[in-house]
Amino acid sequence: MMKTSYTDIKCLFEQRKNNPLFNTSYPLSPNDWAKYSAPGTLPFDVSKPIAFYIHIPFCKQICSFCEYTKMCVPDHIKQRYYIASVTDEVERYFEQNPNVKLYGFDIGGGTPTSLHPGVFAGLMMWVRDFLDGKKIVKGFEPSIEGSFETLVSDYWGRHRSGWIAKAGIKRLSLGIQSTSEKILKPLFRNNIQIKEMAEAIEDWHYTGISKINLDLMYGLPGQTIETIRNDVEAIRILNPEQVTVYEFRTNQLTRHYKTDSEYCYAQYCELYNGMIQLGYYGEFGRNTFSRDPYDHGLSSYLRHRMFDGWQYKGFGISAQSMSPFGVSYNLGKNQHIGKKIDCEWLIDNNYSYESPTYYQLPREELLSKFIAISGYSGGFSLSAAKELYGSDFISDYQHIIHFLVNENLALIIDDRLQLTELGFRHYGAILSLFYKLDANR
Repeated sequence: MMKTSYTDIKCLFEQRKNNPLFNTSYPLSPNDWAKYSAPGTLPFDVSKPIAFYIHIPFCKQICSFCEYTKMCVPDHIKQRYYIASVTDEVERYFEQNPNVKLYGFDIGGGTPTSLHPGVFAGLMMWVRDFLDGKKIVKGFEPSIEGSFETLVSDYWGRHRSGWIAKAGIKRLSLGIQSTSEKILKPLFRNNIQIKEMAEAIEDWHYTGISKINLDLMYGLPGQTIETIRNDVEAIRILNPEQVTVYEFRTNQLTRHYKTDSEYCYAQYCELYNGMIQLGYYGEFGRNTFSRDPYDHGLSSYLRHRMFDGWQYKGFGISAQSMSPFGVSYNLGKNQHIGKKIDCEWLIDNNYSYESPTYYQLPREELLSKFIAISGYSGGFSLSAAKELYGSDFISDYQHIIHFLVNENLALIIDDRLQLTELGFRHYGAILSLFYKLDANR
């Protein structure tokens, strides 16, 4: 990597620190990686552990803040066809690589629990049978995403939670986003009453789901410090094992809405202080909190992906994969740039969603992708960066690290470069200093 002067780095930081383009998304545009496109499927290092992620893009209603590939729940025939296609792909991978070890197994979306009861029960039985006897690493913890609406308001909700537990999935993640109906209604989001949530969580613990994660958001239109305090109070009442907080991004709304970075920062501080006062663990700048100081508020898939840069393989529409050789996106992602993704057409016309090409990335781009992912933790592991980039990582990036530490934007704590409170105000600009970008961008 070409060295730049301290003054150049400082100027670059000043240029980017108020630009919302720089956040935890990388690449900034899919076209940035066009030159790295290679034919074939992404290879993996089968000597190292891998995690699987299954994407189920179905929801009962579409929230306008969601940036993931999703669609309204189709009929149960299409659901069965989609699940059969995805699970067959998972099994084919294992047939070709029978000795690989799993470090994680997550099912997300969308809302996986919005599946037709019969389809969902079949999926959970498949998960149970598939994981039985597989080689796993210590701390392996599968997880699934759901919603209170599909697990409580629905007649089949209680059965769904039971099927989750019987599948061996002990972690359930659900989005609250906000406790204010006035904030959620314009975003096409509904919540049940806090009392019902508390009763549901107690019931899920009884069935054998030992870890509940609840998602909150900040920076949403209409949110105030007072509404954030109400959200913290809800967490006190519900007492989940984990809490995740997400920043609302302007490009996630179909209509224009401009966020105030300083107000977003103030709301994050309110959430952070609230979580710490409630007894949760988490460094400032991280978006995950846990009552267990060792699990970082994440499933094993997300934990090793975010903190250690381990390889992972995604299955289903638009799912992402990453290995020491590059990154790939399944059908439905980059193939539909600038167009609405027709998930139903993809389901009707594809038995496999794996892309016929992948991005064969140089080490600088692999590092950039890892740092963007790890940005959710408020920093990144220096040893993981060295593993991805090579032994000369510190020498090649020392000038940037020196600038961040000298300007009190980051600290070196053991093996991590961790953002300070000052640095977190401009986390996107800091992360981008490690990206391989045109300096004028």
